[in-house]
Amino acid sequence: MRIHRLEVQAFGPFAERVVVDVDEVSAGGLFLVHGPTGSGKTSLLDAVCFALYADVPGARRKQALRSDHAAPETVPQVVLEATVGGRRLRITRSPEWYRPKKRGGGTTRVQPSVVLEERGAAGWAAVSTRHDEVADVVLDVLGMGLRQFSSVVMLPQGDFAAFLRATPEDRREILERLFDIGVYSDVEQWLADARRDGAAALDGARLGLQGELARLDDVLGAVAPPSGGPALEPESTLAETPVERLPERLAEVAASLTERLTVSMTALDAAETAEAAAARTLAEARATADHRRRGEQARARLAELDRTGEQHRDRAAALAAADRAAGVRGHLAAAARARAELQAAAHEVGTLEQVVHALGADPGTAPVAELARQAQALDDVSAALQRDTVTARELRAGLERGEDHRAGLEARRVEADAALPAAREAVEVAATEVDRLSADGARAVDLAAAVREHERRLALCERVEADRARLAALEPRLLAARDDLSGRLAALIDLQQRRLDGMAAELAAALSDGDPCPVCGALEHPAAAVAADPVTTEHLAEAEQVVAAARSALSVVEVEVGELGAAVRTRESVLDGAGRDDVEAALVAARTAHTEAVAAGHALAAATTALQRRRTEAERLAGEYESLTGTLSALDERLVEVAAEVEATAARLSAGLGAHAGCPCGGGPDAQRHTRVRQALLDLAAAHDAADAAQSRLTATLDDLGSALAEAGFDTEAGAEAALLPVAEADRLRDAVLAHERDRTTASAALAEAEVTAALAAEPPAIGDLEAAVAVARRTVLAAGSEHDALRRAARTLERLRPVLEEACAAVGEQAGRQARIRELADTAGGIGPDNTLRMRLSSFVLAARLEKVAILANERLAVMGAGRYLLEHTDDRAARGARSGLGLRVLDQWTGRARDTASLSGGESFMASLALALGLADAVREEAGGLDLGTLFIDEGFGSLDDDSLEQVLTVLDGLREGGRAVGVVSHVADLRARIPHQVVVTKGPSGSGVSVRAGATAPAA
Repeated sequence: MRIHRLEVQAFGPFAERVVVDVDEVSAGGLFLVHGPTGSGKTSLLDAVCFALYADVPGARRKQALRSDHAAPETVPQVVLEATVGGRRLRITRSPEWYRPKKRGGGTTRVQPSVVLEERGAAGWAAVSTRHDEVADVVLDVLGMGLRQFSSVVMLPQGDFAAFLRATPEDRREILERLFDIGVYSDVEQWLADARRDGAAALDGARLGLQGELARLDDVLGAVAPPSGGPALEPESTLAETPVERLPERLAEVAASLTERLTVSMTALDAAETAEAAAARTLAEARATADHRRRGEQARARLAELDRTGEQHRDRAAALAAADRAAGVRGHLAAAARARAELQAAAHEVGTLEQVVHALGADPGTAPVAELARQAQALDDVSAALQRDTVTARELRAGLERGEDHRAGLEARRVEADAALPAAREAVEVAATEVDRLSADGARAVDLAAAVREHERRLALCERVEADRARLAALEPRLLAARDDLSGRLAALIDLQQRRLDGMAAELAAALSDGDPCPVCGALEHPAAAVAADPVTTEHLAEAEQVVAAARSALSVVEVEVGELGAAVRTRESVLDGAGRDDVEAALVAARTAHTEAVAAGHALAAATTALQRRRTEAERLAGEYESLTGTLSALDERLVEVAAEVEATAARLSAGLGAHAGCPCGGGPDAQRHTRVRQALLDLAAAHDAADAAQSRLTATLDDLGSALAEAGFDTEAGAEAALLPVAEADRLRDAVLAHERDRTTASAALAEAEVTAALAAEPPAIGDLEAAVAVARRTVLAAGSEHDALRRAARTLERLRPVLEEACAAVGEQAGRQARIRELADTAGGIGPDNTLRMRLSSFVLAARLEKVAILANERLAVMGAGRYLLEHTDDRAARGARSGLGLRVLDQWTGRARDTASLSGGESFMASLALALGLADAVREEAGGLDLGTLFIDEGFGSLDDDSLEQVLTVLDGLREGGRAVGVVSHVADLRARIPHQVVVTKGPSGSGVSVRAGATAPAA
């Protein structure tokens, strides 16, 4: 995958649209992304991930991607252009966001969107706008998800530093996210599930068997032993019997039950025969006793009825009179209602007559109905009088208010006309002041830029002075380092010469007479050389190391002196010969001018506000004058109209009073009094009519009542009312009369029965003795039946469960064997089996192979970065205290030849190791993803922990990554990298958001 171009808008800290031309900045292969902390360096990487996967790595939420600095209506958007698998793709993606509503207040939700385009021969063509289809295309061409992509392409150093020091179990979780070991994890899970399910099934089978056996034990335990003999299970319960002995025990229990059933059946038949005979005798005795009791009760009831005969006859007579009176009950009620209606009508007439007198409209001898009709005929006249009276009063009051209002308006118009010339003159003065201040304030921006330029030049002067001072301080160190190196070299040369001289003595020491000299071949050695001060190879090696150290120290000082000298020359060329005094004087002058311009700008705002206020006041006075003039003209016209309406209303009032003078209400303009009098007369006429009708109804009702009393046999209305009884009392008397007659009939019929007569003549039977005999026989039957039922239930239960239990025994044995094999295999694959000494899961074993490959790939880079000192090693040593093993990682120090824990590395060493590990993991994941060529890589932070030599070695490795046209982006805020990597993406931040600029090969600005 090769990234060509990235465009970001309203995303993260970037409020405005920023464009990163990756092709331009990565022309040299290696480029730097730098900027202050929080400026948005990592947000650019997040934008790449969001364009591809609609998500960002880490804990950041998609809902918080939109920039808080952006304008409310700005659309958040990321555009990524890249080549993947030979296809040139462009993805434009926008997250969910909220824009202001077009109407009203508040916001409305905007759905996330995506557009995938591909460039062909004819240009860009749309491929899809659906999120799922775009996700499928990205997954198809990249072959990896967001987690793998962010780990392989982004290389976050913090994550891999943690991976370097992680425990095997934590390292396993990281590797699982990077490598697809789903098939092995599925095997582990399948075996674990099979072990759990098998154990559960075996436990369930055992519990089911034990449950059935317990039920059978309960049934067998309920069977009483025969004649106090032993129970069916003398040894132990069936539930306690071993599974392999259960079939034999079940056969023994079945044989015993069959024998007991035969005996219990015979005993039950005999007991039931004896019980039937005793029951028949008891039933006959109870029937005789029942007939005797009925006869005695009938005699006693007849005697009691004879004693209450007189009361029975009185109740019957009262009941007959009440039945006759009930026939005239309706006539009596009708007469009472008619009397009440007549009384109420008379009372209503009296009340209304008092109301009419109170209103002062005494009808005298005139018919009330005629007066009411006269008042009704004048209703419209009275209402018109009322309306005209109110209208006349309101018109007069309005005319007075209008005249007062006109006087006030006229006074305000005079005031506005007098103030208008002064307001217009003030507007002209304020406009002149605004023009002057605007011209002065316009220079503030240019003067501010001049101040910043002079401040920058003054800072350059200070840095030049500081660098010169540092150069002066370095001169003694440089001379001392050179002298030290010269001395060390002289000592080394002296040792080398002495070593050469000593080599002859070493050869001579090995000579003996008769042996040839290895130099001249002579057999005699008359003057063998002797070393006065011998020098060994160890002495030479130590001296060479001392010289190398002195040379390195001199190189450090020379590099520092060279860098400071170059920096001084660069800054002096920028200053172009200007001295500190000249720069300071120019800065003071620029600041003074800028201060004056800023003051003019500040005053401009106040002057503009004053101008606007004075214009507003002048416009208000002119508008008020014109408005008052128009209002006065309209008011004069309206006052004339109101005066005419007053005269017309007065004429209508005079005519109306004349027409209303003969009204029964007494005349006058009061419409409410007219209405009350007219309604009182109408109500009184209606009350007279109602009283006449009530009198007629009462006369007719009394005639009907007399006829009904005579027909029912009553002389007077009072006699009929006295004979009346409440319904409940009449029902009670009727029930008593009928009950008396019914009881006499029933008692006489009972005494006439033959069985009753015979029972009264015989002796009373001994019921108690017969019941006791039946109870004894019944208990015998129940005991025999209970024993027989228990034996029969036990036999049926055993017959039903026996084949099931035998089959369950066989199944439990077979399942136990299979579960033992599955448990052993699952424990081994899960890393907890006794044979798995490393406690490694199957998936961990596969990941261990991946980790070993990663270590090999990482060492290819670490050998260069660490000068060949360190190598990463995968180890499967057993962890302490039974922890899981197999994913260990250690570092081999080739200087000492000993392996040690990765936590012992220094900060810089840890960075180099974690970077090598990240690159190795990226290579391994890329190989597993199908060998996808990643044309663009990003390395995020971590360079600040390196010294100069280590940084140089790391950059050498990164340069090696550029082979094949690959682009490598380094994300860091380390200042030294700006001088070492000329191609840069510079991220800046400010109160209104962050920005991006590209420097393709340009020299980085001086620090």
